[in-house]
Amino acid sequence: MPASEAFSTSRAAARRFLVRAFALDGFQTLPDVPTVIERLGFVQEDSINVCGRIHDLILWARVREYSPALLSAALYESPRRAFEYYFPNLCALPLSNYRYFAPAMARYRGKYTRWGQITDEEEPVAEAIYDLLDSSEGPLRTREVGAEHGHTTSGWGTRTRVMAHVADKLWLHGRLGIARRENFERSFDRIERLFPADVLDAPPAEEAEERRFLAHKRVRAKRLFRAKKEDAEALGPGALATVNVEGVRRPWQVLCEDVEALRAAESADVGNAVHLLAPLDPLVYDRERTRDLFGFEYTWEVYTPAAKRRWGYYVLPILRGDELIGRVDPKIDRRTGVLTLHSLLLEPGVDAEEVAAPLAGRLREFARFLRATRIEITRAEPAALAGAVAGAV
Repeated sequence: MPASEAFSTSRAAARRFLVRAFALDGFQTLPDVPTVIERLGFVQEDSINVCGRIHDLILWARVREYSPALLSAALYESPRRAFEYYFPNLCALPLSNYRYFAPAMARYRGKYTRWGQITDEEEPVAEAIYDLLDSSEGPLRTREVGAEHGHTTSGWGTRTRVMAHVADKLWLHGRLGIARRENFERSFDRIERLFPADVLDAPPAEEAEERRFLAHKRVRAKRLFRAKKEDAEALGPGALATVNVEGVRRPWQVLCEDVEALRAAESADVGNAVHLLAPLDPLVYDRERTRDLFGFEYTWEVYTPAAKRRWGYYVLPILRGDELIGRVDPKIDRRTGVLTLHSLLLEPGVDAEEVAAPLAGRLREFARFLRATRIEITRAEPAALAGAVAGAV
């Protein structure tokens, strides 16, 4: 289908297309972490841990019998199946993509920015890092060493050790790799000790190939999108199709390779599985698309001052089938084993009696995933939900 040709679809079909594309037409339907990373294109990572970290919540919804150890195995154990880099946020990416990110690593080495070149003053610190790695028994936790090199301001504007800042730069440059994480804190090692030689020795993508690959990866990760001009240009004519969604003022786009799947979604059955979606789950990442297709207002309010929050600190949208039916604001107390739902709210018009049992079942599974032994509810709307959900798990 030429890029200029447009076709129409219903909002329900667009929703079902996304639910299937993002592997949410059922609970934990995919076999392993590498399959999810390849299917989604990447899994965004984040250090905040209120009720499980974002990457773990994304994977828990999709991977059979998921535990965080499975992501660690894919990232840090031999044979590695994934690596971490920015796209543009910190992500777990398929290891097969490494050669397309190698050019960005090389560009960082020559940039005159805080994340760029190793400066003359930093060269002795970089050498000290290499010496420590070569003389030590294992990977380097930079917060435990290097105090003699002093402190600086990180690229994020926070105070950090100079050695930690230089290690960050060497990682961005592709000189160091992440050997493991403990409570999300990184330990570094020489990259050649971590990744297979065939991955590191593969020729980096040429500029035009890199641009096309990354543009395709960006739009495919969204599935239904409004492409930026530079991505549309990199993909070239005939790559994108315009989609007019009923009742939506502005058109959307899909890759032409996805047109048939979107058409088939008019008659698709995505079931009625209940999901608790991470705040950055790809289904709800685009807030405008979430409004257009699901009629659901959602803002991740973790960085919103408490007095201005409408829904809560770490609210998870609730998906059932192809409808967003509510939201929950959970927090785990690991000391007591209590999962507190500060709020559990259904959208107007949702039949509470119909959804109570499957929602309660999923929340209990969620509690067990977090190793909670009890669920307590501060506020539920409708109030009858509290009786269906609260209690021992």
